[in-house]
Amino acid sequence: MSRGRPARGSRSHSRGAARSASKKTPGVSPQKKKPIPTVTPMPQETRLEPIRLGFVRGVAPSKWAERWQRASTQVLELVPVSLGEVEAARTSVDVLLERTLPGETPPGTDPAQQVRHAVRLYEEQVALVIDAGHELASQKSLTVEELALVRLLDHPDHGKSWPAAEPWSDPSWMPKNAQMTLELVSTGTGAALMSQPLAQHLSKKREHAVLTVAAHGKTSLDGSSIWATWQRERDRDDVQQLIGFLRGRTARSSR
Repeated sequence: MSRGRPARGSRSHSRGAARSASKKTPGVSPQKKKPIPTVTPMPQETRLEPIRLGFVRGVAPSKWAERWQRASTQVLELVPVSLGEVEAARTSVDVLLERTLPGETPPGTDPAQQVRHAVRLYEEQVALVIDAGHELASQKSLTVEELALVRLLDHPDHGKSWPAAEPWSDPSWMPKNAQMTLELVSTGTGAALMSQPLAQHLSKKREHAVLTVAAHGKTSLDGSSIWATWQRERDRDDVQQLIGFLRGRTARSSR
């Protein structure tokens, strides 16, 4: 073995060391790694605020809610409105289904001082509510002429065009709403004319009988009306779409 001549193994080691040293040598760029692609998240769908549909006693909005659910991604929130909450509901919901007596229009819709829009949807049938023990209680309907057989109580839901109700000797005795009216009817004090859906909704089978007032010849009674009303400042696209559903208009219907 001659002196000064490196062994074969040591020569290979030196070459490997040189390569490693060259990678760390300043000015020599190491091999760049491919950047990891970043995934940009898809923008979330803009969620519309629920649209609130208020409805008074005796109105059933389920059919409209079902149609809306099939056609729109916006939530329709149904808000039942009790007898004493109608005034407050006019500003707390987006659209209100409210009732007016024959020949009347909803408050705030007078063209001279209009603050609300209104669309008339349909007319309700008139009914007579009597106590369950009355001799007419077994009937399902009666004619306008037969109303002369009962004493009609005056109350806030009695239409002006209907047969006159007996006035109260003391006006303060008049019931404040339909619920209080039916409480008087159940005592046998008298009978009351009102919207048939409202009467059916509030009456109790053990205490009341609800008779449809049927037309006889040309004699009939104009019923109360159900309106869709909303504030003028809330007249936006989703409200207009809901009004279209309430009127029976579909997305393909012309305006």
